[in-house]
Amino acid sequence: MKFKTTDNVEIDFLDQGQGYPIILIPGFGGYKEIWSLQIDYLLKMGYRVITYDHRNQGCSQRIEKNDSLARLILDLRELIQYLQLKRPLLIGHSMGASICYGYLAKFNDVAAVMSVDQTPKMLNTQTWKFGFMNANLQNYQQVAKESPKVRETAHGIDKRIANIVLKQKNMHPFIRAQNIKLLENHFQQDWLATLKTTTVPVLLMAAIQSPYYNSDFVDVLTNTNPHLNSVKLGNCGHVIMAEIPDEFNQLLRHFVLMNRNRQRN
Repeated sequence: MKFKTTDNVEIDFLDQGQGYPIILIPGFGGYKEIWSLQIDYLLKMGYRVITYDHRNQGCSQRIEKNDSLARLILDLRELIQYLQLKRPLLIGHSMGASICYGYLAKFNDVAAVMSVDQTPKMLNTQTWKFGFMNANLQNYQQVAKESPKVRETAHGIDKRIANIVLKQKNMHPFIRAQNIKLLENHFQQDWLATLKTTTVPVLLMAAIQSPYYNSDFVDVLTNTNPHLNSVKLGNCGHVIMAEIPDEFNQLLRHFVLMNRNRQRN
């Protein structure tokens, strides 16, 4: 399925099931198919599940200029409005979680948010040591330009979806070089204040073996706001939901049921 944004970009999305809505949001260079095992799980629970490819990714339209995370946040907003969703749950992975943070900073029409392995501030400073690897204000453009020389997952993604995701990568390759400005813009964002003051429940999920982030960032944040909760998982890297989907789905189940009443209101 497709919908057109207010700047005339076609976004490819899936909208399945009925019931309370849940939106699954992939990360930088990601594909909506990475959520396949979560989609099946949530549909069996009786939820309406929506996921989509960002502009310049997956099956969505390719554009010449893609340099603004604010535009991706607006894409999410317009998708919610297009589908007339009431109080959805937002579940974002990596940059997708940053889009959720940015959404919380601007809008208050979501029931709860789950963030999967994404710090709210990418740059390391004297007072924040939980940014992306060694990125700071002086070097972030160079860090963004170079693909990290790390293994993103601990043991690869689950074999039940590996071929599904690989097929999408082959059919719709992501060209990192054409999206560096977007990544640079992502590096410049800071949603610490948003998380410290939000009254929307947020579950911060981090991977102990993530190659990108020190998972202790979730402990630091949960001490600042009673509306924040956290969980740290072992035996996985950055792509938690696709590496250990069964364990992830149990936590997902708890999260959606815990916030069910907020979707009713």
